Amino acid sequence: MVAERSRSLRCTTALVLLLTSANVARAQPRRDAEPPPSEPPAAVLEPAAPLGEVKVSERGNVEMHVAEQPLSTVLQMLSLQGRRNIIATPSVVGTVTADLYDVSFDEALEAILVANQCGYRQQGNFIYIYTNEELAQLIAAENPPQTRVFRLYYTTAADAALALTPLLSDIGTVTASTAADAGIEPDAASAGGDAYAAHDYLVVYDYPDRLREVEQILSQLDVQPQQVLIEATILRATLDDENALGVDFTMVGGVDLEVLGSTSSGITDLQTGSLPTDRLEKFNAAVETDMNQLVPKGGVTVGIIKDHVGMFIRALEQVTDTVLLANPKILALNKQKGQVMVGRRDGYITTTVTETQAIQTVEFLETGTQLIFRPFIGRDGDVRMELHPEDSVGGLSAANLPFETTTELTTNVSCKDGQTILIGGLFREVSSASRSQIPLLGDIPGLGTAFRSRADNSSWEEVIILLTVHIVKNADEYAEATRKEAEDIERIRVGLRKGLMWHGRERLAQAHYREALARYADGDVSRALWNVRLALHNQPRLLSAIKLKEEMLGRRAWDDEGDVARSFISRLIREESFPGSWEAPFFDRPNPIPAKPEGLRGPSGFEHDQILTTLEG
Repeated sequence: MVAERSRSLRCTTALVLLLTSANVARAQPRRDAEPPPSEPPAAVLEPAAPLGEVKVSERGNVEMHVAEQPLSTVLQMLSLQGRRNIIATPSVVGTVTADLYDVSFDEALEAILVANQCGYRQQGNFIYIYTNEELAQLIAAENPPQTRVFRLYYTTAADAALALTPLLSDIGTVTASTAADAGIEPDAASAGGDAYAAHDYLVVYDYPDRLREVEQILSQLDVQPQQVLIEATILRATLDDENALGVDFTMVGGVDLEVLGSTSSGITDLQTGSLPTDRLEKFNAAVETDMNQLVPKGGVTVGIIKDHVGMFIRALEQVTDTVLLANPKILALNKQKGQVMVGRRDGYITTTVTETQAIQTVEFLETGTQLIFRPFIGRDGDVRMELHPEDSVGGLSAANLPFETTTELTTNVSCKDGQTILIGGLFREVSSASRSQIPLLGDIPGLGTAFRSRADNSSWEEVIILLTVHIVKNADEYAEATRKEAEDIERIRVGLRKGLMWHGRERLAQAHYREALARYADGDVSRALWNVRLALHNQPRLLSAIKLKEEMLGRRAWDDEGDVARSFISRLIREESFPGSWEAPFFDRPNPIPAKPEGLRGPSGFEHDQILTTLEG
């Protein structure tokens, strides 16, 4: 046994020595073999890069250290170490350089795929690797594009389309409905015509996931806009202060006033009559100042006529204080214009002349107090207001040309919900002083007052506007407040109607109708019917009385239809649309079928008078 082991050891040693000698001989070149002179010296070969290391722990965490390795090789290593079924398409190529520590299998797989523009899908126990283009085509094939219609109730189609266009894919399209007509035109030509009358809409063509995103965005865009309640108090105060004093002298020389036939209107004025013919050759003279003509009517007038002299003094002090108050309430949408006008509108004609014709149009000049505003609702109860108050006076001249004096401003202000904005300073004051006198005499101190006339006028006007802004948070509360306001207005109207004279036809009809209701509730139908007939006798169009009468009689009262054309056309339309419908009650009225008397055979059996007698009997 020992000899066999020694022999085996010697053989192994000899084999190792032989291999070592062979390796040394292979490594050392032969001295007698010279390299060809034309071949370059052999290049030194670098050792190949290691495949790298991929480890997957029992918990499924991955540790990876690879450098410039093909993506297919790294995927194979992950498949072997993680015991996962990974299949890649032929288009999946690339290289991987990564050092990953303690990451999950999915995180490692996604990291190396994202770096190579690839993705994966897991189906059952298989993981399929695709390029991004292949994956997009696969998803598109499984989810083909669709078309959906989105109804819009608050935002416009143009605004929504502008917001959604960047969200669509390369094949996505959006089509918006036509825009609605803006403004309200009073003429029939601008009444809408064939304009689209339904809600705005969008027609979107894209992949289902994009359509779901569009739907989500529209749910946030197409929301009911907020409203602002503006309570405006417009105060317009006008004060006119006028003072006037005038003294008139009338002196007539050489003429007897009694003979002249002069007249006087209450010793306030003097009107000289015609001069008699027998006085023409004598000296006659008259001097008048007429200074009190500058003083308006009113105040005090003192007149003295003695011999040939008449003197009249008129003095006036007039103060007019006028206050106009308006308190409108306006409910306006966010960013929408509201307008209030308290004033007048004067119409005037403008003429446009061309070479062939002259066209006249009627235009209007609006004067008074106007307020134009636009609210912008912000956060935390902030409201920005665009305001344009205006106060103007004007009218039409004798030549029918408009003139206007206005005070206006345009501003932007910010306030909180519930706060009040004060706009003042729209102030106008006009003062005038006029003086009329006899030259030189009117300038004499003290005595000159009798030879002059003065008129002073001062006009003061101011407009104050108070705006209280309320953001509508609960529309139901404001609707309830509006309903109560309408009921109060109806109470006022009813109170005014009750103030009418009791013997009027309308008041009598209402009294009989109320009496009919009371008797009908007590069960006295005959007296109720009597009173309701009296009510309709005084007011045939009292609808509530007509309905009460129908309820008591159990039938509807109709007049016979005497309009042949209306009946004929309506019957043709009904027969065309619904054959056989002519037998139904016409105009919702009962269609009585009179019973035919026995023996009635028409004109061959009875005369016309006999037919009528039989029917009436």
